[in-house]
Amino acid sequence: MSDGVLRSPQVRALVRLVNEAHELPRQQDARSRHLLSGMCRILGADTGTCVLEHDFRPDGRGGFTPIALEGWGGSARSALEGMQELGSASNPAIRWLMDHPAVPGGIITAMRQELVDDNVWYCAPYVEQYLRPTDLDDLVLSCRWSELPGVVQGICLHRGRGGRPFDAADRELLHLFHAECGPLLGLAPRAAAIRDVRLAPRERQTLELLLRGLGDKEIAAELGISRFTVNQYTKAIYRRFGVRSRTALIAGMLGGGRG
Repeated sequence: MSDGVLRSPQVRALVRLVNEAHELPRQQDARSRHLLSGMCRILGADTGTCVLEHDFRPDGRGGFTPIALEGWGGSARSALEGMQELGSASNPAIRWLMDHPAVPGGIITAMRQELVDDNVWYCAPYVEQYLRPTDLDDLVLSCRWSELPGVVQGICLHRGRGGRPFDAADRELLHLFHAECGPLLGLAPRAAAIRDVRLAPRERQTLELLLRGLGDKEIAAELGISRFTVNQYTKAIYRRFGVRSRTALIAGMLGGGRG
């Protein structure tokens, strides 16, 4: 979904932003926040999210781990919490992308109007009950598919209701940003991190379900085993990867440190 023409002032601002990020201390979260905040400023977005999606597939619910958030304080927080509760698939624009996956490494960037029409958008329960009460509305999305099944790098920017909708030039700048700055955002899931670790077949199945965002009860039901057994598999997986929590495990998939 391209054919947009980049605006020279926005491109120059993006170059400055990336140069600034390179000069920051090497803490990943500081760079991620700086880059996301800068893109919100350049594109005039009221909120921004940078996430790792780990159940991003046609039959998925959508579960995400935030990497960086911008502008989600105050009344807007309820919309973010609603998305976390209902899953990313509750957003019809995100649902469209889940149903139309790209090849590993592929990036799709699109305006909301390119994905779903107004009737679908404004009648969606998530939009009606969570998003509109915060006065947030228009959005532009960018998703980058990894080698890991269902794992996607996602960036979403919102503007307030009544503001200028995102246009093709905005979309193209976000696409360029995502293509060039993914490593700086800390969004680089590593399939090799799974392939290179020796796991029993059931442990590998459990790991895949963990990365899809399923809890112990859901994993037990999916595999037809007890929650106690799931817990034992999970502990074994943590030992294999040298971590102590699911958050640290996901950070390892992102190329971050262990802990």
